[in-house]
Amino acid sequence: MKILKQLTIAALTCLCTPYAAVAQDCEVPVSVVVMEQTEPIQQAAADMLVNSLKRIIVNGGMSAELNFSQFIMSAQADVIEKQVVAGPPTQVVYKFGVTIYLADVYNKKKFSSQYIEVNGVGQNEAKAQINAFRQIGSRTAQLGQMLQDGKQKIMDYYNTNYQQILKEAERCASLQQYEQAIALTITIPACTKGGNAAISAGMKYYAKIRDRYALQLLSKAQSLWATAQTADVANEVADILLQIDPEASCYKEAKALIAEIKSQVRKDIDFETREKYKDAIDLERRRTEAIRAIGVAYGNGQKPQTTNLTWLR
Repeated sequence: MKILKQLTIAALTCLCTPYAAVAQDCEVPVSVVVMEQTEPIQQAAADMLVNSLKRIIVNGGMSAELNFSQFIMSAQADVIEKQVVAGPPTQVVYKFGVTIYLADVYNKKKFSSQYIEVNGVGQNEAKAQINAFRQIGSRTAQLGQMLQDGKQKIMDYYNTNYQQILKEAERCASLQQYEQAIALTITIPACTKGGNAAISAGMKYYAKIRDRYALQLLSKAQSLWATAQTADVANEVADILLQIDPEASCYKEAKALIAEIKSQVRKDIDFETREKYKDAIDLERRRTEAIRAIGVAYGNGQKPQTTNLTWLR
């Protein structure tokens, strides 16, 4: 929860800076879950397998950012051949048969699969396995039809079920679980039928988090100002208050506090800067990015999905 809080604050405060990433128009979320292998592989090689699968997802026009999507890509790597070639130096040679899957893990439904073979050579088992799994990430063209079919089925799912997802998000919001509500909305791709509704819902839940965070900032600023009315403290208080979004419910109170500070320390504090730049920096796009950051932070902080995917085989 501490990490989630930090990421939420970072997402909100990014609205106060002149730079922010722009969310893509359409991202179809697919998580990577590596199933338990029939033969153990080295941890470094397993990490390379995960990275290669993420590369395939991205090159296939989808997003591998979320760790909590119900749609997954997984892989079963079977050892076809293993040799140890005498040196010097000694070389380990692996040949893997890898079956890659796209599936709906919640409903235990396989969408598509593709079999490929990769080879790897290294001075030990780990290096040989890493070199083999590194090749997988470059096989996007070979996996093209599988990716196309899987992506279309995911899009069809969201086109059909987005209303139920938004209903669950609203239920979470009614319990003041706004981060979880946002996490649900960001799974709905913007290019599907429910895309606009998901963005609107996310904005609504974001406003709740924004107002809660703004009140925390205001309370912190008020407490700090109450300790001493000096120029140095005034600058600290202003730095806090300048993080408050102009649309926040307590924005007027923040402006009133700044006015009080100006009158007492006789120091000009340009609190209007946030409003001056409001149109120029396109706050709506920044809020969209903040919403996504909050949702990703929440979802990626949850327990990892099971690797028991025997139903895929």
